[in-house]
Amino acid sequence: MKILENLVKIHNENFEKTVKAEYFSEMILSKQYAIYCLFDFIDESEVKIFEIFKVENLVFEKKIKKILGYIIFYGTIENTDIFEIVILKSCQNKGFGKILLENSIKELFFSKIKNDSSDEINFFGEDIFLEVYEKNLFAIKLYEKIGFEKISVRKNYYGQNKNAIIMMLKKLK
Repeated sequence: MKILENLVKIHNENFEKTVKAEYFSEMILSKQYAIYCLFDFIDESEVKIFEIFKVENLVFEKKIKKILGYIIFYGTIENTDIFEIVILKSCQNKGFGKILLENSIKELFFSKIKNDSSDEINFFGEDIFLEVYEKNLFAIKLYEKIGFEKISVRKNYYGQNKNAIIMMLKKLK
């Protein structure tokens, strides 16, 4: 399975601005980004399993049926943003976004791996931020279920009269 090709496919079927594999490979190589994918696995007894893996930590012991979606976190010294979260079009509105969002946040922020190097980006802050198109009501509803709160609006962020809502998930512990 070609991970980058699948990420490009999922991105390009969901966003107006299309990308190529370099878009993801640059993020994978950067310490400012963390990419997690939701995989649809089939184990040795042919039982379907959904799991989250960080892209650079993939272990292919199981047969991967397909990537259902991905989330990209962007870390700065001060906070962490959700840069993108997207589910394969054919799998949307089936609960996979919630699985991906909740489990990747837990994996990123609650893992026992500590980042002690001062030159690396800190993903261990207390708050997570994201921007969402104000008319993307399904996404907004999902974010609110997880605990995100609306904190402001960015006028014309996605183009003329296309505003972004800024949301924040507070005090991860």
